[in-house]
Amino acid sequence: MLTTLAKGKRQTSRILAIAVPAALWLGQMLGQTATHTIQRGETLGVIAKKYGLSASALAAHNGIANPNKVKIGRKLIIPAKTETLTYTIRKGDTLSTIANKYKTTAAAIAKANGIKNPNTIKPGQKLKITKGTTGKPTKAKPAAIASSTLREINRPRIRRNRWKHIVVHHSADSNNSIRGMEHYHRRDRRMENGLAYHFVIGNGVNTTDGKIYVCDRWKRQIQGGHIGSAALNEIAIGICLVGNFEKTLPTAKQKSSLKALVSRLRSRTGIPYNRIYTHRQFHHHKELKSTICPGRRFNLRSILST
Repeated sequence: MLTTLAKGKRQTSRILAIAVPAALWLGQMLGQTATHTIQRGETLGVIAKKYGLSASALAAHNGIANPNKVKIGRKLIIPAKTETLTYTIRKGDTLSTIANKYKTTAAAIAKANGIKNPNTIKPGQKLKITKGTTGKPTKAKPAAIASSTLREINRPRIRRNRWKHIVVHHSADSNNSIRGMEHYHRRDRRMENGLAYHFVIGNGVNTTDGKIYVCDRWKRQIQGGHIGSAALNEIAIGICLVGNFEKTLPTAKQKSSLKALVSRLRSRTGIPYNRIYTHRQFHHHKELKSTICPGRRFNLRSILST
């Protein structure tokens, strides 16, 4: 009797071993997504290989910033079906436009192809892309901007081709307040128009976490005071996140608000994705005096592409 039961259990195990992968495969072929609960000893790479995916694509699909830090028991959503292809970059392409076309993310493409700076891609360069076929974009939508703030952003009339760039800064101090920054720029730095930026995003200390403060320079559509060049201040929108990102990371709400604000400003001004810079990147690009702003722990492209 025991021998018969043991044989029955072994046969059931074999059937399940064949049936589970087959069911997952069938579900993917029918356009359905599967889920996978992370077990002890599993890595994202091992799980991704099981489903015929790349680790970067699986991470991007589940919003995982660091593939090396996954928790046992977490449920992963497996894309319905994917296809790896080679894409040749054309003139005018950006990683974001390519990612949108193939239902993936710019971050996933950059990681899969070892691209550290998305602005260095060139026409003719070949990219490996894991294309999704679920019919649903994997990029998260930017957070909604408060209606009162949105009205302030939309209110000014903008001349055609008025703005050419968006430059992102940090305040270099986690305790800044709007009043304190205004006082410093007007009294200490002798700026006639006060606070140097067009927008400030709070961090929750002396400003509301994630709140977008629409500054006077945007309301009046006048030049900024945030770049070491009068000519460039005339055409560059300045956004400052409160904090010192040499020491800490921006808050989740700050990152979400920055992405939403950049999206709205691009819609209003027509500024292309490749003209959005950190202060450090912009000064290097224009051969101005070097700066560490907004700090080594601030990753602009990661924030905008996830």
